[in-house]
Amino acid sequence: MNILVTGAAGFIGNHLVDALAQRGHAIALMDKQMASPTTNLDQLSLVIKANRVETIVHLGASCSTSVSLEDPARDFTDNVIGTFNIAEAARQAGNIPVVFTSSVKVHPGADGLTAPLGLSKAVGEDYLRLYRELYGLPSVILRPSTVYGPGQRGTSEAGWVTWFLRAFHDGKQITIHGDGSQSRDILYIDDFTSLLVDIVEHHADYSTATEPYDVGGGPDNEVGLLELLHRLNHETHGHTEYPHLTHDERLPGDLQRVVTDNHAITAVRGWKPTTHWIDGIRETLNWIGEQW
Repeated sequence: MNILVTGAAGFIGNHLVDALAQRGHAIALMDKQMASPTTNLDQLSLVIKANRVETIVHLGASCSTSVSLEDPARDFTDNVIGTFNIAEAARQAGNIPVVFTSSVKVHPGADGLTAPLGLSKAVGEDYLRLYRELYGLPSVILRPSTVYGPGQRGTSEAGWVTWFLRAFHDGKQITIHGDGSQSRDILYIDDFTSLLVDIVEHHADYSTATEPYDVGGGPDNEVGLLELLHRLNHETHGHTEYPHLTHDERLPGDLQRVVTDNHAITAVRGWKPTTHWIDGIRETLNWIGEQW
């Protein structure tokens, strides 16, 4: 199958491209880091035509809450315009199926607010729904919780699990927005990649749903911010210096607790996360350690 992956230079994109290639698919790559952003509709359409694309996996996006708060114009351009262009280019090419990674952050936070990141993702969802209803464009929308694992850069702005692991490993300061009691059901990258591959190969089975699929690690993989740091201290037997923690105000729109109900996605073809978060952080810590 000929597949276009946007955001191909990113963390999830890299893993997905490798997984699809191993299964014999032909992959076309787009990413703003590769000078091929989805905000350029003409370029996007040319890539689809030149590669005879049959399915689009749209991962390309700005994905940082803090960056979206500092630069909402950039967030709007990358996420809203980029996703609109995907829908329009797919329609023009004959209604090519689309897989879109939205975000759990479309939901309002504990303060009742939604950050620009969440709103921009929600608008992208709305366009895909509209194109389904008006033009018959098939799409699958996923709202993943925190995805983490080897290969993720992890910074203080995005990829908080891997950032915590890196900071712990290097003894760097960690700033926590709020009291650290926030929790997420974190999802290991291999589990998420296997789901994306299955959706690409069985798109029709998944696209019967009219609502987005929530996707996460589920109750068994819920971990709090401070809990993760305590576990890291345990995993390293206290041999790594505990990082200096500072606390700052909670970000607007920050969710207090995310525990995903995977029943809808599991009901399609049986997908479930298989990597427990403790095993996942061990694998990620090992990968981080190999870099030094």
